Amino acid sequence: MDQDDSVDTERSSDVPRQDHQGIVHSATDRFLNSTRVLVEQVAQAGGAGAQAVVPESVLSSANHMLVSMRNAVESAPQVGAELEIVLKEIRAKRLTIQAITAELAVLDDQLEVLESSLAPLQAWSAQWSKVQHTLLHSLDLRAGEKG
Repeated sequence: MDQDDSVDTERSSDVPRQDHQGIVHSATDRFLNSTRVLVEQVAQAGGAGAQAVVPESVLSSANHMLVSMRNAVESAPQVGAELEIVLKEIRAKRLTIQAITAELAVLDDQLEVLESSLAPLQAWSAQWSKVQHTLLHSLDLRAGEKG
């Protein structure tokens, strides 16, 4: 019976090992099959692009959105060009103001020279008015003494 017991023990210990090995082989086969399917799907996606794995409704929605975005961008005003025009106008106005300021400064200088040139003539005119007044007054006095 010792031999039978040892044979039974070997058989009983072999049964879980075989079951265990069968489970490992089955899990390995499933893992390999899943990996093979995944690799095939990736290869399809790489070969055919996103269209092979993305549904048509998603693709048409995405294409419609891209076309709408493109139209929106194309119809948007060219802010850069408009900004450049505004900046050119500002520069031109500043140059105009600088030119007018320079002209006014020159005109002020000319008026200052003219004013200083006319000051002696004004003083002479004031003196002449006094002389004239004095002469007329003295002539009136002489005419009053004679008459």
